[in-house]
Amino acid sequence: MLIGNEFLIMEMEKYAQVFDSKRGKEILKKLIDKTEVVDVEEKFLRLCKPYFPEEELIDIYHAATCLQEGAILVTNDRHFDKINDEKIIEVWSISMAIRDFGL
Repeated sequence: MLIGNEFLIMEMEKYAQVFDSKRGKEILKKLIDKTEVVDVEEKFLRLCKPYFPEEELIDIYHAATCLQEGAILVTNDRHFDKINDEKIIEVWSISMAIRDFGL
């Protein structure tokens, strides 16, 4: 199961428009259907905020979602290195996730 927040859904929709194709829309629909969208509690946002520049609000939400739900964040975005290094949340690269899930 995938866990995300409203901003993750918005980002997926944005990328589906950039790569406008029938297959892209099919993948987006499947991802959204398999994503449990959660509301992030303020306390988790406050805990994650010090690890990101203020303009990276969406990244704060992604990290807080993972912290709240005990989920692993899968991304190649280097903005998450500090919060991963401090063991606040666990962050996997996309290649690590593909390898570990046998994809």
